[in-house]
Amino acid sequence: MAFHHVLHVLKFFGVMLFAGGSVASFVARDSVDRRLAVHALASPGLLLTWAAGYALSLTLGVGLRELWTLGGLVLSFVAHLALLRSVNHVRSAFAIGSVTLPLFAVLLLMVFRPTWAGTLQ
Repeated sequence: MAFHHVLHVLKFFGVMLFAGGSVASFVARDSVDRRLAVHALASPGLLLTWAAGYALSLTLGVGLRELWTLGGLVLSFVAHLALLRSVNHVRSAFAIGSVTLPLFAVLLLMVFRPTWAGTLQ
């Protein structure tokens, strides 16, 4: 199996950890469990996603300054900040939306891959 396939699997695993930690933090009743879900699952998942994505960009020759890669980094960071904020606050539809909407935008960027030139790859 090619190295970039391993990186894809690692990146997907990181996304699953981040998503699972996010869901667990909103489902957990106890604040200790909420913090554990964010800090033990979601945060390492995002770090793994970023590291594998960076390695993929080097392996496949994708520029990190492209609109879709920068947008993905910024929006996933925004979602993570919202998740960190939600741990210490009351769970609400706004808190859930502030995490899921940026992640949905990241998904759109990863699928459609818009560039600064306005063309799709």
